[in-house]
Amino acid sequence: MRTYKVAQGAGHPGDEQKLVDEEARKAGLPPARVPKLFTGTVWGEVQMPRENGACSNKVTFAPGARSAWHRHEGGQMLYGLAGNGLVVTRSGEVTRIFDGVVVHACPKEEHWHGAMPDSFMTHLSCELVGETEIYDEVTDSDYAAAVEKARSL
Repeated sequence: MRTYKVAQGAGHPGDEQKLVDEEARKAGLPPARVPKLFTGTVWGEVQMPRENGACSNKVTFAPGARSAWHRHEGGQMLYGLAGNGLVVTRSGEVTRIFDGVVVHACPKEEHWHGAMPDSFMTHLSCELVGETEIYDEVTDSDYAAAVEKARSL
């Protein structure tokens, strides 16, 4: 068993994008083809560094901030710690996330998550197996539609 110091490494909003850009460079892809991982201001803290596909990160989204569309080979568990946010799938399913709520994105299920426009949101993200694929950014209109749907839940 291994234990890790909480907040082992604090992330900056551009750090994850730099990692994605570096992976694209290694693969011979131009950085312009790699979408941004986040829209808005997001802070990340590595709780358990990626090892053999598994990792855990504490992520805080400023109001209105969100991830890009993405999917995880082995799925992702999001454990709400504070604030008010949402998790949205490509099929249009919207789930609210807040303190104590656990949301499971199934393996290879395309989704995004972020804060509501009037609240910060912090969650613990856990991935158990495999890689993450990042797709397009969530448009402002798609974000607004998901927020409207979330408010009706």
